[in-house]
Amino acid sequence: MKELLTIEYYKFRKNSVAIVLSLLFVLFLPTILLTVKDIFKNVPPPFPSSSIFYEFPTVWDYQGYVGNWLVSFLMGFMMIYFITSEISNRTMRQCIINGWTRHEYWLSKFFLLLMLATVATLLYTLSTVIIGLVHTPDPDMELIMDSNLAVLRFFIMSVGYLSLAMLLATWIRKGTLAILVYFAYIMFVEQILRGIHLYYFKHQSVLYYPINIIEDLMPMPILRAPDNWLAKDLGFKVLLPYWEAGLLTLSLSALFLWLSYRIITKKDL
Repeated sequence: MKELLTIEYYKFRKNSVAIVLSLLFVLFLPTILLTVKDIFKNVPPPFPSSSIFYEFPTVWDYQGYVGNWLVSFLMGFMMIYFITSEISNRTMRQCIINGWTRHEYWLSKFFLLLMLATVATLLYTLSTVIIGLVHTPDPDMELIMDSNLAVLRFFIMSVGYLSLAMLLATWIRKGTLAILVYFAYIMFVEQILRGIHLYYFKHQSVLYYPINIIEDLMPMPILRAPDNWLAKDLGFKVLLPYWEAGLLTLSLSALFLWLSYRIITKKDL
């Protein structure tokens, strides 16, 4: 694992796209939440006070929601770029010619995926703790740790997005097209499909679309309010329980990874 990750590092350590995307993630993750501080400062109910965004324990959920968007956009883009750029530059073929097996090549991308998910989770954890400590009056360890397994949920969520990105990259192989398909699906296609589903069949089965499952690990926190208007209108809860979203995301990730493995090991170079 260490050897494969070292090779991946040397491949992309001076790559401008990788550097820019990494810097954007590091910059935006701790700062986006702070930009709404003044917007919600003096708003009346039912809008929340701005303090709820930054104080423990709720900061875990709001910062996680920010991370949800950033991982899906920046990390997903990065994962697709890493794979498709190697295919278009014939680096993948060269690795096989130089003695790698297809299994080893897939493992190198899988370990890269785990590394990206781990780094994203560490940055999420660090930024959340810092924001919470700065804004929470008299924080104690019990309050800080009251996260409802947020760190684990964030990691599983990251693996889910990156697994989908890896599948699309290995399947489509063309960088621009793979990125367009990825963003089109997570932003529009699934939303349209869910809208059609709700129009003809108003049932909680609408919650079991892939991106919705992954998103429900770190959803918009206000949707978990017991008196949520959307849940009252639909007649069922609009979010999956964390444990169910976690198990389903792991299952989807395993499926995406298995499919990407089959494509890499069976498809012509």
